[in-house]
Amino acid sequence: MDIRIEEVLGCTCLRMRRATRRITQIYDHALAPAGVTVNQFGLMAHLYGASLAGRPGFAIHVLAVRLGADPTTLNRTLRPLQENGLIRNVGDPSDRRVRLVQLTDKGRRELAKVMPLWRAAQAQVEKSLGQKSLRELNELLDFAAAKLEPGQ
Repeated sequence: MDIRIEEVLGCTCLRMRRATRRITQIYDHALAPAGVTVNQFGLMAHLYGASLAGRPGFAIHVLAVRLGADPTTLNRTLRPLQENGLIRNVGDPSDRRVRLVQLTDKGRRELAKVMPLWRAAQAQVEKSLGQKSLRELNELLDFAAAKLEPGQ
């Protein structure tokens, strides 16, 4: 068997998952008093952004692509938000076969309440990594996401 542990320990995916788990823990811990996970917060923020841009919402498949998630996982994340009245599904005015996800008024109010908690988590990560390193990390992550898109 040809398994070299140092080769495995250098795995980019494993390193990225370790860092991602830690950062997710920081945000989820900060958002816990609001009963929202960082994934749910991100969804709500994207839907809020759609409303600011005058969009009627996002179809599940479009939202999945924007977030880099598969639709099945996305639906599991959306379910509690819908059950709590923070989002809703509506028909697309241009194609009634398509369902759009929208942030409700209650969801907007909840997002506004969650923002200070999210800002505290963001500040904690920035303090830990440093402003310059965080900016560079975010640029590298955006670059990697673009380069690693299917079909690239």
